[in-house]
Amino acid sequence: MEEIEIVAADQKTLREFVELPYALYRNNSHWVPPLRIAVKELLDREKHPFYKNAEAEFFLARRAGRAVGRIAAIVDRNHNRFHNEQAGFFGFFECIDDAPVAEALLTRARQWVSDRGAQCFRGPVNPSTNYECGMLVEGFDSDPMVMMTYNPPYYPALMERVVYTRPKIC
Repeated sequence: MEEIEIVAADQKTLREFVELPYALYRNNSHWVPPLRIAVKELLDREKHPFYKNAEAEFFLARRAGRAVGRIAAIVDRNHNRFHNEQAGFFGFFECIDDAPVAEALLTRARQWVSDRGAQCFRGPVNPSTNYECGMLVEGFDSDPMVMMTYNPPYYPALMERVVYTRPKIC
């Protein structure tokens, strides 16, 4: 099996980060694609107001040079001040149905937030609880409502195999 490479998205590869869900969901009639411009604005760490009190890094997973997953690692200082905790978050998670890819993404995001002082790891949030958050666990045959996430039916099992087997999930 090909090696999984996790890379931080730069200006050039951020386009791949934005476009990945369009490839993963292209044959799913229930997925409602977000406006690309809105996603790009939400990911703009220089202009979007969320990042005045937060840090984020966007990672792509590649196998054989092809994007097969993505994740954002997030430290929201406002959240941590308000809740008096040191939490890190992950969001914008998209992945093929492949546990090693999901594990590589989540491990890299967890390490990134841990390097910034996070003592626990939560998600998905896109990029905070003030936006889309959570994961669909049933109702895959229905269209999502406004501000509701949509994901493939394999995500819950993938998360159970990868995320919940690790310590420090809060």
